[in-house]
Amino acid sequence: MKIEPVSIKYTSPLVNKYLWDYPEVSHLFEHNPHELSSFKDRYEVIKRDYDTDRVELVRILTEYNEHLNCGDKTRENLKKLADPDTVAVVTGQQAGVFTGPLYTIYKAITAIQLAGEITAKTGLQVIPLFWVAAEDHDYLEIDHVDYINKGQEPARLKMDYHPPGKYSVGHIPVTEAVYDLIARLAEDTNPSEYKTGIVNKLRELAEQSGSLADWFAGVMSWLFKKQGLVLVNPLDRGLRRLWSDAFADFLQKTDLVNAKVRAGMAKVRALGVEPQVEEVENNVNLFLYVNKERLPLLKSGDNYTVRGGSGQWSLDDLTGTAKNNPELLSPNVVLRPIAQDVLLPILAYVAGPGEISYYALYREVYPLFGQRMPVIYPRVHITLIERGAAKYMAKYGVEFTCGASGLNKKLSEYLDSQDRLGIDELFGSFSDGLKNSYLDLIARVAAVDPELAKHGYESLNKLVFQVEHFKKKTHQYHRKSCDLVIKRFRTMENQLFPRHNWQERVFNIFPYLFKYGSGFIETLCETPLLGDHKHKLIYLGD
Repeated sequence: MKIEPVSIKYTSPLVNKYLWDYPEVSHLFEHNPHELSSFKDRYEVIKRDYDTDRVELVRILTEYNEHLNCGDKTRENLKKLADPDTVAVVTGQQAGVFTGPLYTIYKAITAIQLAGEITAKTGLQVIPLFWVAAEDHDYLEIDHVDYINKGQEPARLKMDYHPPGKYSVGHIPVTEAVYDLIARLAEDTNPSEYKTGIVNKLRELAEQSGSLADWFAGVMSWLFKKQGLVLVNPLDRGLRRLWSDAFADFLQKTDLVNAKVRAGMAKVRALGVEPQVEEVENNVNLFLYVNKERLPLLKSGDNYTVRGGSGQWSLDDLTGTAKNNPELLSPNVVLRPIAQDVLLPILAYVAGPGEISYYALYREVYPLFGQRMPVIYPRVHITLIERGAAKYMAKYGVEFTCGASGLNKKLSEYLDSQDRLGIDELFGSFSDGLKNSYLDLIARVAAVDPELAKHGYESLNKLVFQVEHFKKKTHQYHRKSCDLVIKRFRTMENQLFPRHNWQERVFNIFPYLFKYGSGFIETLCETPLLGDHKHKLIYLGD
């Protein structure tokens, strides 16, 4: 595979500064991700401050990963985790069907490669962990799959199942809708050598899963079987017990947390950037499970309520819940990073652009709980370019950095270059002559009766309209004569910038696996992707 690094800018100026001008945002973060010394410094913090029961943690994670039928390297990494000198590169994502967008896979690959690189360069014992965001309840974000269909057009399939409330993905069962979705994806993608075997494996893993999050984790465990990826499910009752004291501490420091977040928001705004988190008055930054629904906790005077539900609790009530039933509490986007650091010896967290923007707000939240922010390492950004699209890019001089709008501009320029008739000039000249002649005619006829001028102008407008209509038809026929070129540009747009978005944020990995086999994951893992934080173009089929 050919790899081409390219420099691109993201929509968030904060992320661009983080990647290319770190000193501008260094006050928002604890460690510079571009310097090896940052990882060594963070390691010393973990050795000093991390105090979670590793024996119990490893027991719980081993049981979970064995349930997922993990590989030998994952078992080896779990044994390493019991060693107080072992640290982790952690990443995570919502448990989307078929693993969700491509960037989920790229996050895991980044964590795997970064763990290996830090181990090789420093001698530290570093393992990769993936946080299965089974607590998340935004079902509409995970219930669909996007891909290129048989007609070579971007398509989306949605699961025909609707949970009755705001249920965590880890509490949503695998139903017939999952098998139906697998069948529809298989039907709507081109036949290939590997597809039948992979489809059967997806069904098998679904049959072994009790929830959508379990299915996601089973698929990830299978895909990364040889890379030693350790999966973490925060809904595990054993892990919740390890969080009891942290949850109680979260409840006690609600006002302090919110004050620190507001201060972080002010610092981000000072950079001319709107913060990623919306400020919600009286937000406790925790969810409470009420009748199985995950609802936001709000502080109301000396008591607590939930948005979207009924009931009222005192601080003592909730502290008791934290101690005795921690599975009923769940951190939100603000406290989840802190909860992760309490639970795991995190050397670095692999973050996407949105997460980098979140973390920019939290530096001063960590010390409230005896923590410090880990190294926030940007995930790799990849666009897969198949042979046909690559050929067309070369033929028509299309650069990836031009983006979707630049691609359309390039097409217009090409079509103009093929317009040997000079359609716009031809019709423009004719239209100008027609107007001038007709205006002269109107002026002469108006001498008979000024009322005729009105009718003359109405007739002129109709004639101009007909000429414009004829011009549009001529352009359409011209475009039709260039239909092959237009289709080729459409192919490039569909593959590179589906729906005017980054490919990695839209498409799913499985149509690629149908075509190239499950070993494609191993190939990506072995492809050097770290170092310069540039967007990587990976040319397939070379």
